[in-house]
Amino acid sequence: MIGFGCIEAQERASVKQAILDALANGQPARSVLSRWNEAADRYNKMPRGEAPQRYTRVFWYENKLHFHHINREHAFSPDGWALMKVEEPFPQPGGDE
Repeated sequence: MIGFGCIEAQERASVKQAILDALANGQPARSVLSRWNEAADRYNKMPRGEAPQRYTRVFWYENKLHFHHINREHAFSPDGWALMKVEEPFPQPGGDE
């Protein structure tokens, strides 16, 4: 999709690695995801131009990671906002959280 690409792929890889690292260290995955989601909450409240151009929100349920990649300066959007949703299988140890 125009306006999204390798940055979002890198971000998905970072999220997956952070989850695996947390689980290996006995930490809950939710604490890792909150890092991305709390940042997205802050960025959503910022005016265009102050917020990062692109950022990610992520949820983990139904044995999938659900990524919401946000672009605040998308060329084909009148207000600049665009969203790309990506779902990737990512089984949770012991079932859904």
